Amino acid sequence: MSTPLVQLTFALQSFDDSMSAAMSHAMEYEKLSLKANAAHNITLQCVLPDGANESDVISLSATQPSARGAQYFTEKTLSNADLESGTVNLTLSNITQSQCFVVQMMLHGKNTTLKESQQLDVYIKAFEQGYIPEQIKTEHAKPQGVRSYFASMGSTFLSLF
Repeated sequence: MSTPLVQLTFALQSFDDSMSAAMSHAMEYEKLSLKANAAHNITLQCVLPDGANESDVISLSATQPSARGAQYFTEKTLSNADLESGTVNLTLSNITQSQCFVVQMMLHGKNTTLKESQQLDVYIKAFEQGYIPEQIKTEHAKPQGVRSYFASMGSTFLSLF
């Protein structure tokens, strides 16, 4: 069973629309909640704004409110096919823990000029215990034998004279 995609957009709510105006008070306090899948990923569908061009870069970052750097980050360079579809799927990978994050979606144009930006509070729930990176086994140096120890000591002693 696949999980439905959450759709993010750069557009602000329109208060001309009676439904948007009526729901604005409720939506201001609601927090988006996302759950990671079994592969420890969260995929978000981002709606591209009208000003998006080919070779622009759309990025998505999730940062803890008290942190400076993003814990999760992904970006994609837009292609002509992305512009024709009007949406891009971005995936945050290796979700390790469940907690609140500030998610920023940004669209950068030529020379990394910021074209659009959107920020929202999101509660991200990790799958089961979260992603646990594999332990990398390191090879330990083999202890030197007695013979090689005396050979190195002898060469050190001779180098002094």
